[in-house]
Amino acid sequence: MKDKVKGLVLGIAIGTMLTGATAFAASETNIKVAIQKLGIYVDGTKKASADAIIYRGTTYVPARSVSNAIGKEIGLVNGGLYIGKQPVIKITEEKAVDLVIDKFDKSEKVNFKVIFMMDSQDDTNYYIGAYEDFPERILIYKRYVVNKNNGTVTIEPEY
Repeated sequence: MKDKVKGLVLGIAIGTMLTGATAFAASETNIKVAIQKLGIYVDGTKKASADAIIYRGTTYVPARSVSNAIGKEIGLVNGGLYIGKQPVIKITEEKAVDLVIDKFDKSEKVNFKVIFMMDSQDDTNYYIGAYEDFPERILIYKRYVVNKNNGTVTIEPEY
């Protein structure tokens, strides 16, 4: 009897998952695109090949393939795509930590030891954590974002 109940429950679970997946897939918008291998030519000379997507008469080619074909550096900085000359990063990691410490000291009144540590970085920002240092644990206090180009310090929203 227990095996029949287990089989029934398993069957209902599988049926629910399949039905749910079908309903979810049906709610998405489908588009028709063509993927085509294109040669990238510069001044009449083939420099590279890339898989391009053709959608509604517009051809989309990976920017990295184009930049490599023309021999230019590419980067995504501050929400902009740069091909060729890249923006100069003016703020170092050390300077970013100093900026956070300065902002923290001016805005926070705390009675415990605070540690500042570089958590991570991307093309645009440094992410620096302010941590409470207790003997039994380290607890994050706040996380700051420092813009690499202009040094703007903001507090990261809850993450």
